[in-house]
Amino acid sequence: MSDARLKVAILWHMHQPDYRDPISGRTLLPWTWLHAVKDYGEMLETVAECQAPVTINLVPTLLEQLDRYRRGEDADSWLELARKTAENLDPSEQAFLLEHFFSVNDQRHLAPYPRYRQLRQKRGLDPIATASNFSAQELRDLQVWFLLSWTGYLLRKKEPFLTELIHRGENFSEEDKARLFTICDTEVARIIDRHAELEATGQIEISLTPYAHPILPLLCELRRASEPSPGLPLPLTDFHHPEDARLQVREGLRTGNQLLGTRPRGIWPAEGAVSEEAIQLLSEEKVLWAASDEGILARSLPQGLQNRKDLYQVYSYADLPMVFRDREISDRIGFLYADWSAEDAVADILQRLMKISTQAPDGVVSIILDGENCWERYVDNGYPFLSLLYRKLLDNPAFELCTVGQAVENSTPQPLERLAAGSWIRSDFTTWIGHPEENHAWELLAAARRDCLNDQVVRALDSPDKLPNEQLRELLRAEGSDWFWWFGDEHQTAQASIFDRLFRSHLEGLYHLSGLAAPASLQQPIKPQLGQTASCEPKERFTPQIDGKLNDYFEWLAAGEIDLAAAGAMHSAQKGLQKLYYGYDDQALYFRIDEVSILDQLYGKEGRFEIYLHGTRNLCLRWHPQSNRLELFQDDNHIGEGTAARGSILELAAPLKLLKLKENDELRLFCCCVKGGRTNGRWPGEGDAPLIFRGASLDEENWTI
Repeated sequence: MSDARLKVAILWHMHQPDYRDPISGRTLLPWTWLHAVKDYGEMLETVAECQAPVTINLVPTLLEQLDRYRRGEDADSWLELARKTAENLDPSEQAFLLEHFFSVNDQRHLAPYPRYRQLRQKRGLDPIATASNFSAQELRDLQVWFLLSWTGYLLRKKEPFLTELIHRGENFSEEDKARLFTICDTEVARIIDRHAELEATGQIEISLTPYAHPILPLLCELRRASEPSPGLPLPLTDFHHPEDARLQVREGLRTGNQLLGTRPRGIWPAEGAVSEEAIQLLSEEKVLWAASDEGILARSLPQGLQNRKDLYQVYSYADLPMVFRDREISDRIGFLYADWSAEDAVADILQRLMKISTQAPDGVVSIILDGENCWERYVDNGYPFLSLLYRKLLDNPAFELCTVGQAVENSTPQPLERLAAGSWIRSDFTTWIGHPEENHAWELLAAARRDCLNDQVVRALDSPDKLPNEQLRELLRAEGSDWFWWFGDEHQTAQASIFDRLFRSHLEGLYHLSGLAAPASLQQPIKPQLGQTASCEPKERFTPQIDGKLNDYFEWLAAGEIDLAAAGAMHSAQKGLQKLYYGYDDQALYFRIDEVSILDQLYGKEGRFEIYLHGTRNLCLRWHPQSNRLELFQDDNHIGEGTAARGSILELAAPLKLLKLKENDELRLFCCCVKGGRTNGRWPGEGDAPLIFRGASLDEENWTI
């Protein structure tokens, strides 16, 4: 009887992009902190409890955020609103809580709790309209329930106060909330050190992903996307910068070693995306191993994967050991087992592994998947499933649970003559390139890199001893895959406009750090906005006097209004404009802002205020307060000037003959302040506001009525 055992190597991939806006310095989305509270520590403690050797893969930008949180250096917009005394929330902040603080899994984290359900039912579909109906106590209960819903099974077991709050259910105090935050902050602060501790004892292996989670093959050669997808529409400009890919790898390893301890490490390339050039590069950087998906192996082998046994061994390309994930088992954990009992799910995995052991008794099965997002759908945050899985694998003599590094070390890699290019999704790159939005983003990235990096900086990219400055880090962050993930039609999120803005903000920051003015194109959203900001149209055409003051009650009475404070994580981070009044006659389009003192603070001594209108044409109204000039632009081309007056209010008039608006033109609007060449306030914070120019038909419609 053979003593051979099937090696089972599990890799959990922990990944969040950097949510800090490089322009404001504020963190716009809280998912890193929330997953640290609920998932990162719990995954480690489950491993430690079961003494299960697994691989934890960490993205360096995630580590940097955890480090900022533990140092107290991260200004998180959502968390600041959660910490704020409920009685002191202003109407826009109340609406923000009601819109976003139900962002939890309904089945596991909302429906079971009567008070949380009651609050959402009272909110209805319109958080702005219903915000005034909520008492301070109800809003505080919502703040607490949002935090409670993001605490994991083991943290609740460790901290009885959490269970006490859950059982009480309502009428929480500010002291309750502060104590809850202390527990959560303490949990977040220990995550990095706990990883390093378990790695130092040999309990886990920590692998890394290149710095900002880029699609390495596309950085090496953008047109590589055509290899698995012939005829795929590509950007108009090429992107061929293997030196950037190399820097992503080097900076990722440096960041990981700085925060976790220096040692050789394996690499899970972002999204399992590989190509011959990318793996050659990883080999040259002396990483221990790399991994991808079985679909890539099937396209790399001359006969494909006709025999599944071929999947269950270690390969190598360019002398770099590689493993390929078992897609079926990995995806069943990620997408299927959440609604199964732990016993049934684990039994199903064991049955599948036992079948594999008869095909490849001394083989290697690589189970690789997202280690944070699926657990919100599992009972007790996945603890019953994971603890049972680990114990069953450790107890079964047919299996050897091991890290990827251990599996590689104890195997003889089989060389691959060729390596197909692609990712774990469909074995291609179409998630990140090919759609017009994605292609436009690549074009903006290529243009920014070309404009901002001089020859001296480019040469420095090839120096292994030179640390990248903040300018280069901005480039690396802009090259991350997450921005491209949300462009196109494939994936949807309520925060898509924030990802859009963050991508463009990184490019804007790159220009700023290079001493250059950012092009106006970076102010235009890439992704069409799905949400609608509240507004009402003018009642009739009218002609105000542009003198910076309200001359009488009737002057702007017929104006339309755009609610600039409606919904948006960006707006919630700072005080800003509330309303924009507008109207028109047969000569000009008029705008009025009342909060001129806020504008003064935001644009400073040398700044400006801008209103963007994009529809069939991309227009910009740019007011310079020092000279009181109102310049009009189409794209980056100056097309003329309007009239402006700043007194107790700001009034602007843009000639229609320059704007060339047509009756019933549908436009999208946003406005911003610019200080020191960088955006310093944008309204609406997320998305754009609708503006329909009716022209002369506005009076005809009102006459008919």
